[in-house]
Amino acid sequence: MELSDKDLSRLCGHSLFREVPRELLRGVLESCGEGVREYAPGERICCPEDPCRKAGLVLSGKATVTTPDVSRTVLLRVLAPGSLFGVANLFSDEPFVSLIRADGVCRCVIFAESAIARLLDESRDFRTRYIGFLSDRIRFLNRKIGYLTAGSAERRLALYLASLGPGEVRLTDSITSLSDLLNLGRASLYRAFDRLCADGYLIRNGRNLTIPDPAAMLNAYQ
Repeated sequence: MELSDKDLSRLCGHSLFREVPRELLRGVLESCGEGVREYAPGERICCPEDPCRKAGLVLSGKATVTTPDVSRTVLLRVLAPGSLFGVANLFSDEPFVSLIRADGVCRCVIFAESAIARLLDESRDFRTRYIGFLSDRIRFLNRKIGYLTAGSAERRLALYLASLGPGEVRLTDSITSLSDLLNLGRASLYRAFDRLCADGYLIRNGRNLTIPDPAAMLNAYQ
């Protein structure tokens, strides 16, 4: 499918591509991109068996990122419209590390590795934002490793909340993204919130949180 003006505008609105000249982006996609693909429910978008390295951005619909082991599938992330995927797998001889499937009908713009390479060569702003994007992913993964090894749901949530600082703060992450970050189901996350509130270490009013004593909270959940 060809990239429509609406699709191009959505792509240009993403922080990674915001400073890339519109015509450069269109030209790169037309000459060495794979263009727009529509995937049927359950269809594979990326998997370790793919012969070509590629990245993409979800235009509409949703996709799920899971572990590639079909005998024990673990949901790693849900890709909503505007989500990027595959960027960290470019410029490497290693296979794609996860399995991405369409969750319902899903439309994506797909970048071949050569398209990203050309953007890196021709746009200094894109190069800077690309490095920043990878740095953010590294920080996210480092935080997630810390939470995964923290132990109980209460301990994971306490570590996250302590990172927000003492006093009154506002929860900026959605419950879905926070569940993903802490590797907890939504029900487990809600129970952890309730436990911290019941124990007096957290006061919650919607997204507005008060953390009276982060150190005491951490000491309580070892």
